[in-house]
Amino acid sequence: MFTGIVTDVGTVAAVKPLAEGVGLRIDTAYDPETIAIGASISCGGVCLTVTALPEHGSNARWFEVEAWEEALRLTTASSWKSGTRINLERALKIGDELGGH
Repeated sequence: MFTGIVTDVGTVAAVKPLAEGVGLRIDTAYDPETIAIGASISCGGVCLTVTALPEHGSNARWFEVEAWEEALRLTTASSWKSGTRINLERALKIGDELGGH
């Protein structure tokens, strides 16, 4: 679940073709130590699942997600390329503030 409050603007660093979609590496200000594999992150309004993170202890700040046929057909994700800036939002957790609207 998402509040609609953008918490970062990420940049698509790489797009990799997959059999039925694309893999995306997103550069972010988020600390990757606070992101888990399998976490949901709204990327440009599209809920995507984190599939890879930098090696533990690395100074890199990125995460990878995959967008499949349905997401590519129904959203703007199919037009994203390296350098595209997209709004990011972490999934809501119990206790998170809901203000800002």
